[in-house]
Amino acid sequence: MKKLLFSSVVLLLFFVGTTTVNAQSIPKVKVPTSSSDVQMEQMKALFDTPEAQAKVKDMLLNNPEMRQKAIDYLKNNPETKEKVVEAIKKNPNAMDKVMKYIKDNPELIKKAMDYIKSNPELLKKAMSLIGM
Repeated sequence: MKKLLFSSVVLLLFFVGTTTVNAQSIPKVKVPTSSSDVQMEQMKALFDTPEAQAKVKDMLLNNPEMRQKAIDYLKNNPETKEKVVEAIKKNPNAMDKVMKYIKDNPELIKKAMDYIKSNPELLKKAMSLIGM
């Protein structure tokens, strides 16, 4: 009888211990908590569509304010600084040509697009400028 009681207690402790450990290791899923979070997630999803990507890239060529913000970011980013500064040196008075160079360089345009997507203020502005 004592063996059965002892086995039951050990089994119960093992079950409780394993459940506690597993419950602590379950990853937590981030759920948007407000309507603005939901809107931002929807905007990011829309931003990732090929149509929006093409429109944003064109907008960067034609909108001086957004173009300058993208160029400034890339110019100050250690990973892209060298290429962008070189393009600016070649075209110091033609930021549209610098942006064309950025647009034609897959690494640079990806960094610029990621920057816009990660900055809620710029994302909202970009999406409104392209009519989405």
